[in-house]
Amino acid sequence: MPSTTSFLAELQRRNVHRAAMFYAAAAWLLVQVATQVFPFFDIPNSTVRIVVIAVMIGFPFALLFSWFYEWTPQGIKLESEIDRSVSVTRQTGKTMDRWIIAVLGVAVVLLLTDKLVFNRDRRAADEVPAASVAADKSVAVLPFENLSEDKANGYFADGIQDEILTGLAKIGDLKVISRTSTQRYASRPDNLMAIARELGVAHILEGSVQRAGNRVRINVQLIEASSDSHLWAETYDRTLDDVFVVQSEVSQKIAESLAARLTRSELSALTRKPTDNAEAYAAYLKGRSFGSVSVVSRGQVDLALAAYRRAVALDPGFALAWGELARLTFLSDWSGLDASGALREEGRQALEKAMALAPGLPQVEMARAVYLYYIARDFSAAYAVIGPLQSRLPNDIDVWAYSGFLARRLGFWEEAKADLMRARVLAPNDSGIAFHLGSIFGSMGDFTQAVALFDAGLALKPDDDSLLPAAILGRWLLGDLAGAAKVLAQSRATSAMLQALRGQQALLQRDFEAAARALQAAIDSGSDIHTDTVFDGYIPARIDWQLQLALAQQRAGAQAEARASYSRLAALARQALEDKPENPYVEAAWGLVLGQALAGLGEREAAVSAGETAVALTPESADPLEAAVWNYYLARIHALNGDAARAVPLATRLLHTKASYLTTAWLGLDPAWDALRSDARFKALLAEHPP
Repeated sequence: MPSTTSFLAELQRRNVHRAAMFYAAAAWLLVQVATQVFPFFDIPNSTVRIVVIAVMIGFPFALLFSWFYEWTPQGIKLESEIDRSVSVTRQTGKTMDRWIIAVLGVAVVLLLTDKLVFNRDRRAADEVPAASVAADKSVAVLPFENLSEDKANGYFADGIQDEILTGLAKIGDLKVISRTSTQRYASRPDNLMAIARELGVAHILEGSVQRAGNRVRINVQLIEASSDSHLWAETYDRTLDDVFVVQSEVSQKIAESLAARLTRSELSALTRKPTDNAEAYAAYLKGRSFGSVSVVSRGQVDLALAAYRRAVALDPGFALAWGELARLTFLSDWSGLDASGALREEGRQALEKAMALAPGLPQVEMARAVYLYYIARDFSAAYAVIGPLQSRLPNDIDVWAYSGFLARRLGFWEEAKADLMRARVLAPNDSGIAFHLGSIFGSMGDFTQAVALFDAGLALKPDDDSLLPAAILGRWLLGDLAGAAKVLAQSRATSAMLQALRGQQALLQRDFEAAARALQAAIDSGSDIHTDTVFDGYIPARIDWQLQLALAQQRAGAQAEARASYSRLAALARQALEDKPENPYVEAAWGLVLGQALAGLGEREAAVSAGETAVALTPESADPLEAAVWNYYLARIHALNGDAARAVPLATRLLHTKASYLTTAWLGLDPAWDALRSDARFKALLAEHPP
């Protein structure tokens, strides 16, 4: 048997080591070219993965080839057939050395180009948001006026505006304000300069749409806001079949007028026609008009879904419509608007069709990311899908918002804040973005900044059922009962949420009878709203109001009423859990309701068991954002039990945990913690962590 030394010498003689070096260098170069060049030609990422897998598989075959074969002046021959006295392996080795040096030289040039040029551009894009594009390359598209005789065609005008925005969102050299921030303005306002200042843009695009049967007239005009002068205006008289072409032309004309650079891939994306079926496209636009704004009710979801279903029925090859259909079903599932889970399978099938029809299409990739986020709950995988879309859809607010949502799920708080701040630049008048950015600051413990953002959102949408409780909760967490009372007194909202907040304010002020009256009035309204500030929106807010009502009744001395309230809640929670909700967050929320109800009934150990079971569904390692909230409710169960030995250590840890939304100011206000007021450990906790 040959020795190890002789085997290594034979490897060297046959140039196997050089072959390995050459193959590795060439493979690395090929992969780099694929990753940097393929996206330029809209070649999907799956092709890049195939290249990587192929070069990995080829490596051992390259080594075997170099062991058994030799290059000779007469061509490739088996090494065993060559007389060693005339072997040219040494000369071949020198040739291979030159090739290795050449390939490595090209690789070094490519690496330096990537680091010094492309990476510089990426850093610029990261450090300066889309708004950093030169001020003269910024534009807002105002709502298009519906001039059709049939006013039901209003959705068509909305859809045209939305699709022009979608096209502009693909142009990295522009700053484009989202539709959610422009919808509050009139189609032809008189105060263009003021609007431009509010939105942080130099240009405004106005338009109108008139549809009559199969004919469409679209008027557009691009205006320089500072001088109120028209840069260009155009009227398009087309059939429905040509509507998409108009949208593409408008996007390109805006880019040309603002001297914005259009890359080849951006131009390709703008001119790619999504469907040849005009009626299918009209149905798609209808779905976009309903589904591109905040989804707050099942009725709204059903209108959008019906439109998308019609679009794909008319054109089964319409990938964009399949993608939007899938995305909306997943959102409905996550937000609790599809409690039965009936839409989930429809969404999966729709996504499969979209991916088969248009793999790598940015909007389809977005739908895939939403699936991974909301259904598979694979936050890391979803975050990896969203990342590349930031360069492909640089002005798409959803890309930046979802990136921020996913970053906070993974505990990347600074990244989450940066992404949501980018989203807010693109949507300065979007109350929802203000809410989510404020939530990020709150998760990071900066409740002062959080309240400022919640207030900014409320100024945009005073009756918002998420912003109002967030603005109040932020003040409670700061111990500012007077400030909360002032906001409640000034609120113009007339919803059940306002009544419930007044009840909880009275509860914190220890006016238990007034609290019970207000909370009962809110519950009697029959409201089924979901809000992120109550059990993170996974169950109706009225369930939390019933918990607060039972506590108020108990503290007011109405023990029989309190017991009845807690018993009803326990029964509701048990029934919900017996129905086995597929969403673990919904299951956790109901488990924590059950735990608090049982604690209120004095069933201490059963309460703790229910709470711990709920918390175990979402460990901190899987979702640090949600886990902190669930653990807070578990600490509240211990407090209701009067168990300082369990409540205080958990509360202490949560005070140092991001996203727990726990402060000592709140511990000092919430009656749920009253049973621990005289406990030395609880007193020490409050003393060690002053508000």
